[in-house]
Amino acid sequence: MTQPLRNTDNSAADDDMHEGRRHDLAVAALHTWSEHGYSQVSVRNVAKRTRFSHGMVHYYFHSKDALVAECVRLITDAHIFAADGADAATVTDYSRTLADALSGSFRLNRRLHRIRYDLRNQSQFEPSLRDYAAEVEDDREKWQQEVQGRYESLGWRFDPPFELLAEQVDALIERAVRDELLGADLEGTAEHLRHDLLQVLPKVH
Repeated sequence: MTQPLRNTDNSAADDDMHEGRRHDLAVAALHTWSEHGYSQVSVRNVAKRTRFSHGMVHYYFHSKDALVAECVRLITDAHIFAADGADAATVTDYSRTLADALSGSFRLNRRLHRIRYDLRNQSQFEPSLRDYAAEVEDDREKWQQEVQGRYESLGWRFDPPFELLAEQVDALIERAVRDELLGADLEGTAEHLRHDLLQVLPKVH
């Protein structure tokens, strides 16, 4: 018996709608996570802040793990680390450009950074989160390699090792994320972060 041909236009539209809803629900999960922490990320809590029922959310994400996986994908797709400064002619110029880029990323992506730090902390106690935390940290390590390579191409040699500087930078971003979460003014916190980054990033006197 001949089967009717599937309407490819309708199929594409259905796929787009499915992916659009998954994206919207994942964004709702990101907001839940950034505002209330990992423990509150659940199908039920995501449903509470959307127009979809618990059953509908469960259709798109069958478990908390599926929600977390999609959140991590969105974080890595957002490229929250920036290694701008390809046109910088000196080490000092590159450090200024990098401080500007990092403070700007904090302004735009502070909620995603907040999730990143929470994920990293939670993964110490939740083995199921370790691969997700490693995925996000891999993105940070690639960025660090770009930064190190750019400094070295400008003639800078790291002593103490670059890894110590990278940890300082990460700690400064984490402090800014925490301060803003606890009520500090966003612009003031971003400017404070930029100032502190300029204190620790390399410069030629």
